[in-house]
Amino acid sequence: MLWALGLTVAAAQSFDAKVSFFYVPPPDDEAFHVGDRITLRLEVRHPADSYIEMPTLPEGEEWGDFEVASQSEPEVSRRGDNVAITHKDIVVTLFEPGQYQTPRLLVNHRLADGTSEELAAPVIQLNIDSILVEDDTDLRDIKEQATLPVPPIWPWVLLSILVALPIAGLIAAGGFWLYHRLKQRNQLIDMPLPVPIDTRPPEVIAYAELDRIEALNLPAKEQYKDHYTLVTECLRRYIEGRYQIPALERTTDELRLTFAHSASIKDQRRKFIEIFTESDLVKFARFRPQLEDAYELIQKARKIVQTTTPAPEPPDDQLPKEPVEEVAV
Repeated sequence: MLWALGLTVAAAQSFDAKVSFFYVPPPDDEAFHVGDRITLRLEVRHPADSYIEMPTLPEGEEWGDFEVASQSEPEVSRRGDNVAITHKDIVVTLFEPGQYQTPRLLVNHRLADGTSEELAAPVIQLNIDSILVEDDTDLRDIKEQATLPVPPIWPWVLLSILVALPIAGLIAAGGFWLYHRLKQRNQLIDMPLPVPIDTRPPEVIAYAELDRIEALNLPAKEQYKDHYTLVTECLRRYIEGRYQIPALERTTDELRLTFAHSASIKDQRRKFIEIFTESDLVKFARFRPQLEDAYELIQKARKIVQTTTPAPEPPDDQLPKEPVEEVAV
Protein backbone atom coordinates (compact mmCIF):
# COMPACT_ATOMS: atom_id res chain seq x y z
CA MET A 1 0.00 0.00 0.00
CA LEU A 2 1.22 3.57 -0.75
CA TRP A 3 0.41 4.58 2.82
CA ALA A 4 2.66 1.85 4.24
CA LEU A 5 5.55 3.07 2.02
CA GLY A 6 5.17 6.56 3.38
CA LEU A 7 4.19 8.05 -0.03
CA THR A 8 2.05 11.16 -0.01
CA VAL A 9 -0.12 10.64 -3.09
CA ALA A 10 -3.17 12.67 -3.95
CA ALA A 11 -5.13 13.04 -7.16
CA ALA A 12 -6.91 15.80 -8.96
CA GLN A 13 -9.39 14.37 -11.41
CA SER A 14 -11.05 15.91 -14.42
CA PHE A 15 -12.96 13.63 -16.78
CA ASP A 16 -10.58 10.69 -17.42
CA ALA A 17 -7.38 12.55 -16.44
CA LYS A 18 -5.83 12.00 -13.01
CA VAL A 19 -2.76 13.81 -11.61
CA SER A 20 -0.51 12.26 -8.95
CA PHE A 21 2.45 13.99 -7.30
CA PHE A 22 4.62 12.19 -4.74
CA TYR A 23 8.22 11.82 -3.54
CA VAL A 24 10.40 8.78 -4.09
CA PRO A 25 11.37 7.49 -0.61
CA PRO A 26 15.10 7.22 0.24
CA PRO A 27 16.77 3.81 0.72
CA ASP A 28 15.69 1.95 3.88
CA ASP A 29 12.99 4.63 4.41
CA GLU A 30 15.48 6.94 6.10
CA ALA A 31 14.52 10.52 6.90
CA PHE A 32 15.39 13.37 4.55
CA HIS A 33 18.25 15.59 5.73
CA VAL A 34 19.55 19.02 4.82
CA GLY A 35 21.28 18.90 1.43
CA ASP A 36 19.67 15.60 0.31
CA ARG A 37 18.52 15.39 -3.30
CA ILE A 38 14.81 14.53 -3.18
CA THR A 39 13.11 13.08 -6.26
CA LEU A 40 9.50 14.23 -6.81
CA ARG A 41 7.50 12.32 -9.43
CA LEU A 42 4.70 14.05 -11.35
CA GLU A 43 2.44 11.47 -13.03
CA VAL A 44 -0.74 11.96 -15.11
CA ARG A 45 -3.10 9.13 -16.11
CA HIS A 46 -5.10 10.26 -19.15
CA PRO A 47 -6.87 8.99 -22.30
CA ALA A 48 -4.48 7.64 -24.92
CA ASP A 49 -5.76 10.10 -27.56
CA SER A 50 -5.02 13.18 -25.42
CA TYR A 51 -1.72 15.00 -24.77
CA ILE A 52 -0.14 16.23 -21.52
CA GLU A 53 2.07 19.35 -21.36
CA MET A 54 4.29 19.01 -18.29
CA PRO A 55 5.55 22.17 -16.51
CA THR A 56 9.24 23.07 -16.78
CA LEU A 57 10.89 24.50 -13.66
CA PRO A 58 14.04 26.70 -13.75
CA GLU A 59 17.01 24.54 -12.77
CA GLY A 60 19.49 25.93 -10.26
CA GLU A 61 16.97 28.50 -9.03
CA GLU A 62 14.51 28.74 -6.18
CA TRP A 63 11.04 27.17 -6.47
CA GLY A 64 9.32 28.40 -3.34
CA ASP A 65 11.44 27.12 -0.43
CA PHE A 66 13.00 24.48 -2.69
CA GLU A 67 15.89 24.66 -5.14
CA VAL A 68 15.55 22.68 -8.37
CA ALA A 69 18.68 20.59 -8.98
CA SER A 70 17.52 18.80 -12.15
CA GLN A 71 14.47 17.42 -13.94
CA SER A 72 13.82 14.72 -16.52
CA GLU A 73 12.08 14.92 -19.85
CA PRO A 74 8.41 13.75 -19.86
CA GLU A 75 7.91 10.10 -20.77
CA VAL A 76 4.70 8.48 -22.05
CA SER A 77 3.78 4.82 -21.55
CA ARG A 78 0.66 2.93 -22.66
CA ARG A 79 -1.71 1.11 -20.34
CA GLY A 80 -3.94 -0.71 -22.79
CA ASP A 81 -5.63 0.81 -25.82
CA ASN A 82 -7.41 3.70 -24.12
CA VAL A 83 -5.14 4.71 -21.22
CA ALA A 84 -1.70 6.39 -21.23
CA ILE A 85 0.55 7.61 -18.39
CA THR A 86 2.82 10.64 -18.77
CA HIS A 87 5.39 11.26 -16.02
CA LYS A 88 8.56 13.23 -15.21
CA ASP A 89 10.92 13.46 -12.22
CA ILE A 90 11.91 16.70 -10.50
CA VAL A 91 14.98 16.60 -8.19
CA VAL A 92 14.94 19.27 -5.46
CA THR A 93 16.95 20.06 -2.34
CA LEU A 94 16.50 22.07 0.87
CA PHE A 95 19.17 23.73 2.99
CA GLU A 96 17.45 24.24 6.35
CA PRO A 97 15.66 21.78 8.63
CA GLY A 98 11.90 22.10 9.09
CA GLN A 99 8.56 21.23 7.50
CA TYR A 100 7.91 22.27 3.89
CA GLN A 101 5.26 21.88 1.21
CA THR A 102 5.58 22.13 -2.56
CA PRO A 103 4.27 25.25 -4.36
CA ARG A 104 1.35 25.21 -6.77
CA LEU A 105 2.08 23.16 -9.91
CA LEU A 106 -0.20 23.06 -12.99
CA VAL A 107 -0.41 20.51 -15.84
CA ASN A 108 -2.04 21.32 -19.21
CA HIS A 109 -4.28 18.53 -20.57
CA ARG A 110 -5.05 18.83 -24.29
CA LEU A 111 -8.01 16.65 -25.25
CA ALA A 112 -8.62 14.96 -28.61
CA ASP A 113 -11.40 17.43 -29.54
CA GLY A 114 -8.94 20.36 -29.46
CA THR A 115 -9.96 21.73 -26.05
CA SER A 116 -7.55 21.97 -23.14
CA GLU A 117 -7.76 22.19 -19.36
CA GLU A 118 -5.36 22.90 -16.50
CA LEU A 119 -5.01 20.29 -13.76
CA ALA A 120 -3.49 21.13 -10.37
CA ALA A 121 -0.98 18.72 -8.85
CA PRO A 122 -1.47 17.79 -5.19
CA VAL A 123 0.72 19.42 -2.52
CA ILE A 124 3.54 17.30 -1.04
CA GLN A 125 4.46 17.69 2.64
CA LEU A 126 8.16 17.10 3.48
CA ASN A 127 10.00 17.02 6.81
CA ILE A 128 13.73 17.85 6.64
CA ASP A 129 16.06 16.86 9.51
CA SER A 130 19.46 18.34 10.34
CA ILE A 131 22.59 16.30 9.55
CA LEU A 132 24.23 17.48 12.80
CA VAL A 133 23.91 15.81 16.18
CA GLU A 134 23.76 18.07 19.18
CA ASP A 135 26.67 17.65 21.56
CA ASP A 136 26.16 16.69 25.15
CA THR A 137 26.58 20.00 27.02
CA ASP A 138 25.61 18.81 30.53
CA LEU A 139 28.03 20.06 33.19
CA ARG A 140 29.56 17.51 35.55
CA ASP A 141 31.20 17.95 38.94
CA ILE A 142 34.99 17.89 39.13
CA LYS A 143 36.40 15.06 41.21
CA GLU A 144 37.96 16.30 44.39
CA GLN A 145 41.74 16.16 44.61
CA ALA A 146 43.19 13.72 47.10
CA THR A 147 44.84 15.31 50.16
CA LEU A 148 48.19 13.89 51.28
CA PRO A 149 50.29 14.96 54.27
CA VAL A 150 53.25 17.06 53.15
CA PRO A 151 56.29 17.66 55.39
CA PRO A 152 57.45 21.27 55.76
CA ILE A 153 59.80 22.17 52.93
CA TRP A 154 60.40 25.86 53.64
CA PRO A 155 63.86 25.28 55.18
CA TRP A 156 65.02 23.56 51.99
CA VAL A 157 63.47 26.28 49.87
CA LEU A 158 65.24 29.02 51.83
CA LEU A 159 68.58 27.21 51.61
CA SER A 160 68.16 26.71 47.87
CA ILE A 161 67.41 30.40 47.37
CA LEU A 162 70.48 31.49 49.32
CA VAL A 163 72.70 29.19 47.28
CA ALA A 164 71.07 29.89 43.92
CA LEU A 165 71.03 33.70 44.07
CA PRO A 166 74.78 34.24 43.51
CA ILE A 167 74.91 31.54 40.86
CA ALA A 168 71.86 32.99 39.07
CA GLY A 169 73.46 36.44 39.09
CA LEU A 170 76.61 35.10 37.44
CA ILE A 171 74.60 33.17 34.85
CA ALA A 172 72.44 36.22 34.05
CA ALA A 173 75.48 38.47 33.62
CA GLY A 174 77.20 35.91 31.42
CA GLY A 175 74.09 35.38 29.32
CA PHE A 176 73.61 39.14 28.90
CA TRP A 177 77.20 39.56 27.75
CA LEU A 178 76.96 36.57 25.37
CA TYR A 179 73.68 37.85 23.89
CA HIS A 180 75.13 41.25 22.98
CA ARG A 181 78.30 39.63 21.68
CA LEU A 182 76.37 37.36 19.34
CA LYS A 183 74.10 40.22 18.31
CA GLN A 184 77.09 42.25 17.17
CA ARG A 185 78.50 39.33 15.18
CA ASN A 186 75.20 38.59 13.45
CA GLN A 187 74.40 42.13 12.29
CA LEU A 188 75.43 41.26 8.73
CA ILE A 189 73.26 38.13 8.53
CA ASP A 190 70.21 38.65 6.34
CA MET A 191 66.92 38.55 8.16
CA PRO A 192 64.14 36.26 6.80
CA LEU A 193 62.08 37.97 4.15
CA PRO A 194 58.46 38.69 5.08
CA VAL A 195 55.79 36.56 3.43
CA PRO A 196 54.49 38.50 0.40
CA ILE A 197 50.86 39.60 0.54
CA ASP A 198 48.75 38.67 -2.46
CA THR A 199 47.31 42.00 -3.63
CA ARG A 200 45.31 40.56 -6.50
CA PRO A 201 41.50 40.95 -6.40
CA PRO A 202 39.64 38.09 -4.63
CA GLU A 203 38.00 36.87 -7.86
CA VAL A 204 41.39 36.65 -9.66
CA ILE A 205 42.84 34.59 -6.80
CA ALA A 206 39.76 32.31 -6.78
CA TYR A 207 39.80 31.74 -10.56
CA ALA A 208 43.51 30.86 -10.49
CA GLU A 209 43.02 28.37 -7.64
CA LEU A 210 40.01 26.75 -9.35
CA ASP A 211 42.06 26.34 -12.53
CA ARG A 212 44.79 24.65 -10.49
CA ILE A 213 42.30 22.30 -8.80
CA GLU A 214 40.71 21.42 -12.14
CA ALA A 215 44.14 20.57 -13.58
CA LEU A 216 44.72 18.07 -10.74
CA ASN A 217 41.76 16.02 -12.08
CA LEU A 218 41.14 14.47 -8.66
CA PRO A 219 37.67 13.01 -9.45
CA ALA A 220 39.20 10.79 -12.13
CA LYS A 221 41.46 9.37 -9.41
CA GLU A 222 38.44 8.91 -7.08
CA GLN A 223 39.96 11.42 -4.65
CA TYR A 224 36.59 13.05 -4.03
CA LYS A 225 37.29 14.17 -0.46
CA ASP A 226 40.46 16.06 -1.48
CA HIS A 227 38.64 17.57 -4.47
CA TYR A 228 35.70 18.91 -2.42
CA THR A 229 38.02 20.12 0.35
CA LEU A 230 40.17 22.19 -2.05
CA VAL A 231 37.14 23.75 -3.77
CA THR A 232 35.40 24.74 -0.51
CA GLU A 233 38.65 26.15 0.96
CA CYS A 234 39.03 28.24 -2.19
CA LEU A 235 35.48 29.61 -1.78
CA ARG A 236 35.99 30.26 1.94
CA ARG A 237 39.15 32.31 1.16
CA TYR A 238 37.17 34.14 -1.50
CA ILE A 239 34.46 35.01 1.07
CA GLU A 240 37.15 36.33 3.45
CA GLY A 241 38.65 38.51 0.71
CA ARG A 242 35.31 39.71 -0.70
CA TYR A 243 33.18 40.14 2.44
CA GLN A 244 35.78 40.16 5.28
CA ILE A 245 34.02 37.21 6.94
CA PRO A 246 36.38 34.68 8.66
CA ALA A 247 34.91 31.75 6.71
CA LEU A 248 37.89 29.41 7.21
CA GLU A 249 37.31 29.44 10.97
CA ARG A 250 33.54 28.72 10.88
CA THR A 251 31.41 25.68 10.25
CA THR A 252 28.70 25.55 7.60
CA ASP A 253 25.95 26.18 10.18
CA GLU A 254 27.87 29.13 11.61
CA LEU A 255 28.28 30.59 8.11
CA ARG A 256 24.55 30.13 7.45
CA LEU A 257 23.77 32.29 10.52
CA THR A 258 26.40 34.85 9.51
CA PHE A 259 25.03 35.10 5.97
CA ALA A 260 21.52 35.66 7.33
CA HIS A 261 22.73 38.89 9.01
CA SER A 262 24.89 40.05 6.07
CA ALA A 263 23.05 42.16 3.50
CA SER A 264 25.94 42.04 1.00
CA ILE A 265 25.91 38.23 0.63
CA LYS A 266 22.23 37.48 1.29
CA ASP A 267 21.26 37.01 -2.37
CA GLN A 268 23.89 34.29 -2.95
CA ARG A 269 23.92 32.57 0.44
CA ARG A 270 21.97 29.55 -0.81
CA LYS A 271 24.57 28.92 -3.53
CA PHE A 272 27.45 28.99 -1.04
CA ILE A 273 25.60 26.85 1.53
CA GLU A 274 24.63 24.29 -1.13
CA ILE A 275 28.30 23.74 -2.05
CA PHE A 276 29.45 23.70 1.60
CA THR A 277 26.70 21.25 2.60
CA GLU A 278 27.44 18.92 -0.29
CA SER A 279 31.15 19.07 0.61
CA ASP A 280 30.38 18.27 4.28
CA LEU A 281 28.52 15.14 3.17
CA VAL A 282 31.54 13.99 1.16
CA LYS A 283 34.12 14.87 3.83
CA PHE A 284 32.32 13.81 7.00
CA ALA A 285 29.43 11.51 6.05
CA ARG A 286 31.42 9.33 3.60
CA PHE A 287 29.02 10.26 0.82
CA ARG A 288 30.29 9.19 -2.61
CA PRO A 289 29.15 11.69 -5.28
CA GLN A 290 28.59 10.97 -8.95
CA LEU A 291 31.60 11.65 -11.17
CA GLU A 292 29.75 14.30 -13.19
CA ASP A 293 28.64 16.05 -9.97
CA ALA A 294 32.27 16.26 -8.82
CA TYR A 295 33.32 17.84 -12.11
CA GLU A 296 30.31 20.20 -12.01
CA LEU A 297 31.44 21.48 -8.59
CA ILE A 298 34.22 23.51 -10.26
CA GLN A 299 31.71 25.15 -12.62
CA LYS A 300 29.36 25.96 -9.73
CA ALA A 301 32.23 27.61 -7.85
CA ARG A 302 33.26 29.67 -10.89
CA LYS A 303 29.67 30.78 -11.47
CA ILE A 304 29.16 31.95 -7.89
CA VAL A 305 32.47 33.88 -7.97
CA GLN A 306 31.39 35.50 -11.24
CA THR A 307 27.94 36.36 -9.85
CA THR A 308 29.31 37.96 -6.65
CA THR A 309 32.09 39.95 -8.36
CA PRO A 310 31.06 43.63 -8.53
CA ALA A 311 31.08 45.37 -11.90
CA PRO A 312 34.29 47.35 -12.60
CA GLU A 313 34.16 51.10 -12.18
CA PRO A 314 34.44 53.16 -15.41
CA PRO A 315 37.77 54.96 -16.08
CA ASP A 316 38.11 58.58 -15.03
CA ASP A 317 38.12 59.77 -18.65
CA GLN A 318 34.67 58.22 -19.18
CA LEU A 319 33.04 59.91 -16.20
CA PRO A 320 30.73 62.85 -17.05
CA LYS A 321 32.54 66.14 -16.77
CA GLU A 322 31.06 69.19 -15.07
CA PRO A 323 30.45 72.13 -17.45
CA VAL A 324 32.98 74.97 -17.20
CA GLU A 325 31.46 78.36 -16.73
CA GLU A 326 32.84 81.04 -19.02
CA VAL A 327 33.89 84.26 -17.35
CA ALA A 328 33.17 87.41 -19.29
CA VAL A 329 36.15 89.73 -19.64
